[in-house]
Amino acid sequence: RQVNGLDWAESSIFHWFHVIFWTWINPILTIGHKRELTEDDLFEVSSKDECQHLLNRITKIWDENIHLDTWKVLIKTFWKNFLISGVILFPYTATKIAQPLLIKEIILIINDHQRPSYMGYIYACCLGLSTIGQAMMHQQYFFRITRIGSHARIALSTIIYKRLLSLSTSSMIQTTTGQIVNLISNDVGKFEELSVSIHLLWAAPLEAMIVFVLIWFEIGLPTLFGYGVLLLLVPLQLIFSKQFGKNRKSTVEWSDKRVKVINEILVGCQIVKMYRWEEALENVAYNARENEFRSVRKASRIRAINNGISFAALPIISLALFGGSWLMGQNLSPANIFTTLAFLGNLRYPVTIGLPYAIEKLSESRIATKRINQFMKLYQRNEEMKDQNGSVGCIQMNKASFTWNNSSSVTELNDIDLNITNGSLVGIIGSTGSCKSSLLSAILGEMLLNKGTSQISGQIAYVSQIPWIFAGTIRENILFCQSFHEDKYTRVLQACQLTTDLRSFVAGDMTIIGEKGVNLSGGQKARVSLARAMYTDADIYLFDDPLAAVDRSVAQKIFKECISNEGIIKNKTRILVTHQIQFLNEFDYCVLLNNGQIEKQGSPKDLLSIDHVAKSYENQQFHGDEKKSRVDSYVDSSSKQQIDKTSIMKDEISIVGNVNIKIWAKLFTSAYGIIGLLLLIFLMFLGEAAYDATNKWLSIWSSKTPHEQREHHYAYVYFGLVMSTWLISLIRADYFFNLILHGASALHNRMFKGVLYTSLRFYESNPVGRVLNRFSKDQQTLDELLPITFYDTLQALIMVLGSIVMIGIVNRWVLLILIPIIPTFFWLRKYYLRISRSLKRLESVTRSPIYALFSSTLNGLMTIRAFHNEEQFLNLFVNKINAHTRAFFLFQCTGRWFGIRLDLMTCCLTFLTAILSIVLRKQMEPSDVALALSYCISLTALFQWAVRQSAETENFMTSAERVDEYSHLPPEHDFYQGKVIPPANWPHEGRIRFENYQLKYRPELEPVLKGINFEILPGNKIGVIGRTGAGKSSIFQALFRLTEPLTTEGKILIDDIDIHTISLNDLRSVLNIIPQTPVLFSNTLRYNLDPFQEYTDEQLWSALEAVQLKNKIEKLDIQIAEYGSNFSVGECQLICVARAILKPSKILLIDEATAHVDTKTDEIIQEILREKFSQQTILTIAHRLNTIMDSDEILVLEKGSIQDYGTPKEILTKQKDFLNENSD
Repeated sequence: RQVNGLDWAESSIFHWFHVIFWTWINPILTIGHKRELTEDDLFEVSSKDECQHLLNRITKIWDENIHLDTWKVLIKTFWKNFLISGVILFPYTATKIAQPLLIKEIILIINDHQRPSYMGYIYACCLGLSTIGQAMMHQQYFFRITRIGSHARIALSTIIYKRLLSLSTSSMIQTTTGQIVNLISNDVGKFEELSVSIHLLWAAPLEAMIVFVLIWFEIGLPTLFGYGVLLLLVPLQLIFSKQFGKNRKSTVEWSDKRVKVINEILVGCQIVKMYRWEEALENVAYNARENEFRSVRKASRIRAINNGISFAALPIISLALFGGSWLMGQNLSPANIFTTLAFLGNLRYPVTIGLPYAIEKLSESRIATKRINQFMKLYQRNEEMKDQNGSVGCIQMNKASFTWNNSSSVTELNDIDLNITNGSLVGIIGSTGSCKSSLLSAILGEMLLNKGTSQISGQIAYVSQIPWIFAGTIRENILFCQSFHEDKYTRVLQACQLTTDLRSFVAGDMTIIGEKGVNLSGGQKARVSLARAMYTDADIYLFDDPLAAVDRSVAQKIFKECISNEGIIKNKTRILVTHQIQFLNEFDYCVLLNNGQIEKQGSPKDLLSIDHVAKSYENQQFHGDEKKSRVDSYVDSSSKQQIDKTSIMKDEISIVGNVNIKIWAKLFTSAYGIIGLLLLIFLMFLGEAAYDATNKWLSIWSSKTPHEQREHHYAYVYFGLVMSTWLISLIRADYFFNLILHGASALHNRMFKGVLYTSLRFYESNPVGRVLNRFSKDQQTLDELLPITFYDTLQALIMVLGSIVMIGIVNRWVLLILIPIIPTFFWLRKYYLRISRSLKRLESVTRSPIYALFSSTLNGLMTIRAFHNEEQFLNLFVNKINAHTRAFFLFQCTGRWFGIRLDLMTCCLTFLTAILSIVLRKQMEPSDVALALSYCISLTALFQWAVRQSAETENFMTSAERVDEYSHLPPEHDFYQGKVIPPANWPHEGRIRFENYQLKYRPELEPVLKGINFEILPGNKIGVIGRTGAGKSSIFQALFRLTEPLTTEGKILIDDIDIHTISLNDLRSVLNIIPQTPVLFSNTLRYNLDPFQEYTDEQLWSALEAVQLKNKIEKLDIQIAEYGSNFSVGECQLICVARAILKPSKILLIDEATAHVDTKTDEIIQEILREKFSQQTILTIAHRLNTIMDSDEILVLEKGSIQDYGTPKEILTKQKDFLNENSD
């Protein structure tokens, strides 16, 4: 990596030359011209752009002014930078205003042949110098103001992330993942977009006032007519601003919902496919997108009206000025008319483009401000309960009541009296939904203390019920930002029973695991999460049922070596939430929770005096005796053996080269085909022709004698041309936005469909944040930034073409000047675009890790905070922001490098046109010279704007390219259409037969199922056991065809039909599953039970009654919070069981549905399975021995092969010697 080029340039002896002409960026441009740029080629971040520096600045202001809103904080933070950039506008405006005055003098010299020619050359030189000065200041202004905008975005993004790390869980319930992701993907960007034109809010009106004063000296009283028209634009802009605000609010609400739905699909992708819910979720996402599209379309109509008025504003003002002069009987001279037109031309960008844009972005920024303010004011995590003076490792609660919602009087934990001494081993037990996890959350400070007192002393380590694994190596997940000590690390691995697992990985503990640990089994994830806590030197250890995900024997070993009074943390305070009552006698103290209250607490003996506790203990002890057979050495959580033992996560690949022409075609032909595109091209040229015709008609009109100018048809034709220009500009703008938005929506829908219907491998190798980046930031670019930028590009390019044509018509010698300029321009543009595209793609690629970290942090907030790793994760976020800034900063600077060279070319054109006009003054009409020069000075800004916007358009098209890329994801094979259509009542028996079946996850990997043969008779209940990597979950994957076999050897038959010959839709529709980890979607309970609306209310209530949830549910349309957070994990699991009850199927697959529920709920589920599924064929991956002892047969797997298959009694008898030889 190279030292920042700007820092070097500013310290150089020739710094002014490097800074003005941007030569300091040449080394990067040279590399980028030869080959595609990589991150290693980029400059280091400048100290002024460094994220930590900007965070410190904004944090200082926010801390000193807690009640300030986002806008005021930004102003206080960056006011000096804004002031300096604003000062540049004064000399910049002066050079612009000087140009029409210089043109007037040149016209007067041409008109009066008695005046000396050398004065004309002097004025021409001054005109050239003024355009050069304008160009230099223009580029410096844009660089500084866009840099301020990026600083605001960086500072806001980082302080939002910092605030996220401190938000209480109760506050998180009040928002959604979609809303938070949109804050950093869209909302903070609104301030960056506004920064480009923010000074125009005052500079444009000021420049307009000065210009109209000067116009007064040219044409006198008729100036008031033009000024009146200009004043009418102000209330119009205010009306547009209000409407933009309304539509922006609606747009972001629907965008939040859409992103939230997509996030949930990405998180629960495997369950979505197993349930065959793609179509149902597709409808939900499309509905959100349709509503979002309507809102965006409304905004585009307002933008079209605004754009149409802006384009026609100058002709309309000219009509008012010159029409007023004509009505008042004044003569129109070329000098006065075209000096006035040149003045008005100077107002084109600031008044008709920049000011409306600034007002629109100001309105959008106000909405973003409100959203950020709401987020920043959310309640932060309670640190007051931490007692720094109390005895370390102690927990004291006195009549404490806790709630999740500070606006609600309802408390989830009530009158908690708890006194836990240092070094105690405390067990928390209770039925599903009794608020056991909530008690741990209260200790962590995640809940709000409603009344009473709570004092927690010492550092805390926490193991969540659902293990949180982040993308990185296994070692990084265990160390969790701590230093590495080999002896301690080895002890922890051994105690957590991870040593054998790590030996099976090629890279050992340096194996890179995907987000959420997608290439680890459930048991492995639980043990990695546990090892993280064990490695931490804490005073209090909180365990939220981590042993539920591992088999009984492993649970016993882990409990003994980690948690018990013989374990490696035996002298620390340990609190274990568990449903495994067999550990009861190991505890020093026990707490029984019931409905948020402590029903009983005391010694294990005290709790065993309660009937239902004693009964549960006896049941588990009975199964514990059976365990001695050591069959459950084979019972472990589902495994994804051989999914890439070194790295499953793939780096995001940046596409190289030009944006494919097919993507452009998709964008413009999705709505009306090629005819629609041709109509757009016609309208664009027609509008420009009408605009140029108004100016040419003025030139003709002003060249007539005073008597001829009084003829009415000149005025009427001019009026007709102006009105035609306005009407055409309105029609073409609305048509363009309609065309491109339909194309953007079509790209979105194809991308969503591509992601939804692709194979599971895609989800496992791409972080959620990376995918959300395309659905949020890239899609927002297509919806909002690309349309206006693309329209500006087409409009400006056609205006440039029109200007050159008009200049060439009146002065053919100017065409000679264009001979070297045009090829130079195209070469320069090609040179620039190659580099800018490369940098834009790098910017997009380096942006994805920011969202990935953001998404991962959202899922692991409680764990991060429990370990006090907020600062480390903030530093990680800062580093990712800096990596993005390196690409983004250079991308912006290359635009300025290109812009200054482009401006100098147009300055050259203006200067030479003026010189030629003086040389040929006896052969040219003053009106033609005036027309040509007025076009020339407007061309300087227009040409630069056209090419800048065209480059921006092509860069924004990389977002279309990225969106389109996901639309080409390979779909799962034969989703709707198979070779065979099964009978209507298939399967009528539920017979399953594996015949020499072999399965590989990838060609270079070993088979996970090695030619297995077995048959399951109709209605039989089969328990599947085996160690981690034995192939248990691979059987489930094979039955659902989540992974297609890479060989034609072997087959799976269900009722004598090969499942690989039928469609996935037919197959998955007849299979039923109860997953280990429940997945709920943020919709109604009715939707979560019946997304296809196939069942009656009576059937839904009956299913809820069967799982004993009917009395806890008020109505079927109750809203499920994101991730089902308003239900306990056990209740979520019961809802999944209710789903299975509703679905008529002959085959049920169970991935240990009772792992996260208490013994009573376990018994309920087992009873449901016996009653409701007595006629179904059931396969159960077992983690608890009691769940398979009622099975008809047990399938024992070992390294992808069948080790044994028989009745439980046969397995217990036959496998004793084998188990002794192969036990851990």
